[in-house]
Amino acid sequence: MRLQLNGPFRVFDDQGRDVTPKGIKERGLLALLLMSPGQRRTRAWMQDKLWSERTPEQASGSSRQALSNVRKALGDLGHRLHSDRSAIWLEPRIPIADGFDPAMGELLDDINIEDPEFSDWLRSLRMQQAPPAPGPTFSTKQRLKQDHRPIALIWRIDRSATARGAFILRALSQRIATGLGLMGNLDVVEMDADDRLVSDDEPAARVELECLDDSDTAFVLIRVTGTPNRRIIWSGRLSLAPALSDIWESEGVARAVNRAVQGVADTVTGTPNLAAMAAINRAIRRIYEFDRVGISKADDLLRGAMEGDLRGPALAWRGFVRLTEALEFREASADKQTEAMDFVQEALQASPDHSVVLALASKVTLKLTGDLDQAHFLAGRAIAQADDNPYALDALCQTLILQGRHSQAYEVADRARRNAAGLPHSFSWDMLACLAAVSLGRLDDSLELALSSYRKMPFYRPALRYLTALSCLAGKPDDAAHYAAQLRRLEPDFRLQILLNDDYPVATLRDLGLIETLRPILS
Repeated sequence: MRLQLNGPFRVFDDQGRDVTPKGIKERGLLALLLMSPGQRRTRAWMQDKLWSERTPEQASGSSRQALSNVRKALGDLGHRLHSDRSAIWLEPRIPIADGFDPAMGELLDDINIEDPEFSDWLRSLRMQQAPPAPGPTFSTKQRLKQDHRPIALIWRIDRSATARGAFILRALSQRIATGLGLMGNLDVVEMDADDRLVSDDEPAARVELECLDDSDTAFVLIRVTGTPNRRIIWSGRLSLAPALSDIWESEGVARAVNRAVQGVADTVTGTPNLAAMAAINRAIRRIYEFDRVGISKADDLLRGAMEGDLRGPALAWRGFVRLTEALEFREASADKQTEAMDFVQEALQASPDHSVVLALASKVTLKLTGDLDQAHFLAGRAIAQADDNPYALDALCQTLILQGRHSQAYEVADRARRNAAGLPHSFSWDMLACLAAVSLGRLDDSLELALSSYRKMPFYRPALRYLTALSCLAGKPDDAAHYAAQLRRLEPDFRLQILLNDDYPVATLRDLGLIETLRPILS
């Protein structure tokens, strides 16, 4: 058997015939095995890489079919692919060293499976093979050391040499540095183009900011590149009007900042010392899928990330997982509530000044204990640490609603929504603004905001619940029936009257007395 691993993935038999499986998942399965230690993996590991967004039953069925397809494609070589109830492996093992030829193109170029777990694995694999390339000037030969915190470099290039251009670069650099600092155990270094980095460590990722300040408009190019090959992970551009306040208030700027930070997170997935950070980022994506499979996988990822510098954030997110189980799936057992509070208390001890930890602790405290004063105090501390952090603004907004400060809550929610632009789960902040609009009696606005959330994430239960209830309140029974039908696919026992139950998760409607307004409509 002969392999071609760079460029299009190809498998040839001993006679030189192309026996590459046709299906992309089948090619992905074979590539995963070939690149694995001992060319062996558990079924669960393989299913998580290729079908992470399906239920275990669906993933198991898909893996069985894919294995059958691979064996058929390999023909006489199919006997080398083995499996049992727990594992999949190749035997005899297939040598892969001769299959690498960077001149043929990118590693596994035609296996771009749209699954976040597979994408993370492939990105890490490609970065390991990439050759070095020139970048900013460093003081010594660069090598990443296992015992050092990895570096994220923000490299500022000022093409205009004006005070305004320099200020814009530094302000954007500061916002990105704050986001990176909250993300994980990175040392963030900000440099101008002619600076020298005094370090023996090659940066794990670079964010390049290039500014040209014209008379009326400043133009900024943003690039996130991986190392050592400086392959572009994400790029964007900004046009900034003379009002410098746009740097902090513009939704476009927030979107660019968040995508740059997320680009760094994607880039460093396979970097030594950053396994915990990568696990937490994958877990957050899982949490905001809001299904039991995703929540369970998120908890597993977080459990494995609870050692070292990121113990606090991992614990706080585990507390939020328990809160989600309680609210979304009505699994509010006393043990789970106690565990959630224990998690956030430990998180606060481990990371007392971490804005996201404080924000999550505020939300868990508010929802599970009803201690509004403590929740508001924690939200205030979160804002003090990072006043543009959308998680902190979310926590503050929810306490303001319950304090009856509805106008202020809406202003905070609107700001949170702008600052969450570009995040994969920005739909959550659309719903926050929806709840704040409900508290002001602005039903048309709240419906539009819930609809925005639904459009971004059609399976987001809170959006469907509020679209159903608000459509009833707005005298739109056909719309209510439509959204109720969508919700019933996720909650088979749902019917309109369930909205009136005390334990159904529409707490804002209950707190504002709108359930009583809804009651005669549904009678």
